[in-house]
Amino acid sequence: MENTDLDRTDNAGQGQEAQLQQNKQRSEKSKTIILTLALSFFIIGGLGTWGYYSLFGPNSAASVDAPSDEELTDAEKSSGTALFKPTIEVPKTEIQRRINVIHEFWNGELGYDKWSKYNIDTHTPVLNEIEIDIRNKILPYVAGPLKADIETALDKIEKSKSSESVEPLKGVHRIFHDLDISLNDYKASDYWDVTETGKWIEKEIKE
Repeated sequence: MENTDLDRTDNAGQGQEAQLQQNKQRSEKSKTIILTLALSFFIIGGLGTWGYYSLFGPNSAASVDAPSDEELTDAEKSSGTALFKPTIEVPKTEIQRRINVIHEFWNGELGYDKWSKYNIDTHTPVLNEIEIDIRNKILPYVAGPLKADIETALDKIEKSKSSESVEPLKGVHRIFHDLDISLNDYKASDYWDVTETGKWIEKEIKE
C-alpha cells in the first residue's frame, strides 16, 4: 500500500514536472515569436521610412557643389539666361545677401519643427511684411529661373494665407534654403532640390 502511494506520488510529481517543462517551452516559443514579430516590424518600418525619405526627403547638401561667382557669370553669358538684374545701388552681392536674410528669417519662423505650432492667423501681419520685402527687395533684381523661384515662393505665401495652412510656407522655406545653398554656398546637411535655379545650375555648369 505504501509502495502504491509512493508510485502515485512519483507519477504525480513527474506529471507536474512534465507540465512545467511544457509550459516553459510554450513561454519560450511565445517570447521567440513576439521578438521575431517586433524585429520584423522594426525592420519593415525602418525600410519604409528609409524608402520614403529616399523618394520624398532631402538630399545630402554635401553632394551640392555651389558654383563660384565667376562660374555663374560665365554660365549666364554662355546660356543667354540671366539670374540677376543688379543695379549700382543693388549689386549682385546684395541680392545674394537678401536671399540669405530671407532664408534665415524662415529658419527662425519654421526651423526645428516650429512649423508644427505655427498659426497662420496670428502670423498674418508678419507674412504680409515678408511678402512685401520679397516683392520689393528681391523680385525686381532677379531674372530667369531665379525669378521663377521667387514668384513661386510668393505664390505659396499667398496660398498659405488664403488656406490658413502652414504647408505652403514649408515650401517657401525650402526654396530659400536651396537658393542659399546654390547661390551663397550656405552650409547645411540637407538639400531639397526644389528650385529651378538649382536645376539650371546643374544643367549649365555641372554638365
